[in-house]
Amino acid sequence: MFEKIKKIIGFILIGILVLVLIYTLVSRISGDTPSIFGYSMLRVSSESMEPELNVGDIILVKEVAPETLKKGDVITYQGEEGSVAGKLITHQIVSEPYEKDGLHYFTTRGIKEGALDDPEIDETQILGKVQIKVPIVGTIYDFFTQWYGLAAFAAILLIAFSSEIINLVSILRNKEDEQDPEVPKTAAAPVYNEAFTSTIEQETNEVITNLDDEVL
Repeated sequence: MFEKIKKIIGFILIGILVLVLIYTLVSRISGDTPSIFGYSMLRVSSESMEPELNVGDIILVKEVAPETLKKGDVITYQGEEGSVAGKLITHQIVSEPYEKDGLHYFTTRGIKEGALDDPEIDETQILGKVQIKVPIVGTIYDFFTQWYGLAAFAAILLIAFSSEIINLVSILRNKEDEQDPEVPKTAAAPVYNEAFTSTIEQETNEVITNLDDEVL
């Protein structure tokens, strides 16, 4: 039972690591935030939404129709002006959206005390609406991105798959010890056969006697 639990934990950790690596690689190669079934996972990097969202929190953002957004919704959008140009911003809609020339426009602001309204944005800049703050994941992410977290991750995997590692090492050692079956490790020592030796001596004496007879 314990072995099964170890394996399950190991497979879960490997699965999480693979997903994180894929997500990170896609982000860096494409330069965009990956979206899976319309959902994106983002990490909060500023204090503008405290105390609702803190630095390091992981949020799940869903693509939605712009006409469904309303005052009070928290959205993530692509900044286009000033210091936020090219960055993803997660702020709250602070006034009722309006439509102009076929586009919906929004005014947003962080909820931290003293925050000012952001420059007005339109629907083309919106990535999606924040659905939930994913608990614990941010803490786990921070832990495993440190050297001690990576060391702990490696230790957990070693423990989870310890029996498999031991078996693999044993198999490799046995293969090294094996030799070609056509070449024996040690040559067999000759076996002394007294009867066979006596027969050889007798036949040799007879041959010598016959030779002597012919010479004479």
